[in-house]
Amino acid sequence: MSIRIEQSSTYAGNRRWNWSVWITGSTADLDQIDHVTYTLHPTFSNPVREIHTRKGGFRLESNGWGEFTIYIDIAYKDGKHQQLSHDLRLTSEIDSEDNTEQEGKELISDMGKVMPVLKNTAQAFSRKAIDLTVKHLPQKMIFISGGAADAEVLGRLRESLKKLNLCIKDATDVPAGIPLQTYIDSLIAKAGVVIFVISGRPSLWLSQEIKSAKHGNKTLIPILVGQDSHLPASLSEYQYFRIDNLNNITDLAHKLLKYL
Repeated sequence: MSIRIEQSSTYAGNRRWNWSVWITGSTADLDQIDHVTYTLHPTFSNPVREIHTRKGGFRLESNGWGEFTIYIDIAYKDGKHQQLSHDLRLTSEIDSEDNTEQEGKELISDMGKVMPVLKNTAQAFSRKAIDLTVKHLPQKMIFISGGAADAEVLGRLRESLKKLNLCIKDATDVPAGIPLQTYIDSLIAKAGVVIFVISGRPSLWLSQEIKSAKHGNKTLIPILVGQDSHLPASLSEYQYFRIDNLNNITDLAHKLLKYL
């Protein structure tokens, strides 16, 4: 079976790209597929997309401002599954007029947060640019992360911690045009403390971030949401906090302060 992943991307202006990804293979191979599930980065409002349309190779179309890895689950009609991944690459074709107009401006990310705009994509995709953007961050910077289902808790906790004059960074701080996971890894490497908000089984993205934080010997603080959530095995040795009510987030932020 010769299943492959293909993609296309087109610059749409204002530092955003329209992109699509789809499955290719022989007609016989594609006829065996029931549906395809694409898992995008959790900064997307609906990161899990299930496509049942055979025409076009179970094509997913979307748009955004950064590169990332797409995790793909192919469900076959016989009940079997195949897991693949694809590194989304965005074209660097940005015209000079757009560069002139957008340089130094800001745009809105998929989670509604204002994002800085880099000068050009050649700079945006370079490792040097990533290093420069995190170099100025304080040593006591705190990186906070969690799944898409916990976006409200993450947002409220982030704002509560910022009110305590702490430097808080998360996935919504990634500048437009920079590969998401590469930049997040740089933020984790720079952070003094990493906080993970967990309400269920960690996503592939969160699991990778946990791995990076542990590899860097970071101070890790898991926060469980609700009474039914449990620590994943990868964090079983860490002391955790639990939040049951969104109204208690300010109190939680003050409790965390002595560990930060």
